[in-house]
Amino acid sequence: MVAMDQFGHGQPVQYSLLETNADWHMAKCLDHFKRANEHWRFVRIVIVDKDMHEVEVVRQKLPEARVLYCHFHVIMWLHETIRKSTKYGAYPADVLIQMKHTSTNMTYARTEADYETHRAEFKNLSLREGRQELWDYFEKNWNAEKKMWVMAYRIDLPHFKNHTNNRVESLFSKVKEHVKGHLTMHSSLKALLTFQLRKEEEYYAKVEMPGTLSVV
Repeated sequence: MVAMDQFGHGQPVQYSLLETNADWHMAKCLDHFKRANEHWRFVRIVIVDKDMHEVEVVRQKLPEARVLYCHFHVIMWLHETIRKSTKYGAYPADVLIQMKHTSTNMTYARTEADYETHRAEFKNLSLREGRQELWDYFEKNWNAEKKMWVMAYRIDLPHFKNHTNNRVESLFSKVKEHVKGHLTMHSSLKALLTFQLRKEEEYYAKVEMPGTLSVV
């Protein structure tokens, strides 16, 4: 788990060594996080990928936080769904390209009116030649949750202009360089603590050295 401060600096606040990733395990991880951080209620934004089970666990454990979808994963999911649109009826290549552009425009729409304009464009494209399945899928799974992914509904939230969980993905790739599957629990913890100590030193250097803080 990575927290980001008002200066745009991310810092790991929790590591969890899990044998498998299920809802029960994630709930326990958040319970541990809350016990170790008395100010956990100050968490205002949680950015996740599109996993509804994960979203429900976060909402239950951090009820005062607003859960948002990572824009990178949103666009990837929408484009992947459109690319495999034979499941919802085949579309010509030029229409598929237009759909991808429209889905990206919906994601980054900065006003509700802009979103509705691009949504209408997507509807016209998806309903061509009497097709209905793709539009029904979009309405049920995406439009119903638009406040979690459309820019217009998150633009004034305290996300410090961060709309992805790329920091977590980057951290995970670096952790995997040190923690391997063949390591014992003791060795894994030792590697994590060494890694974390270095991350803390880097963080303090960024935020405490003269001239390093941004003006906010």
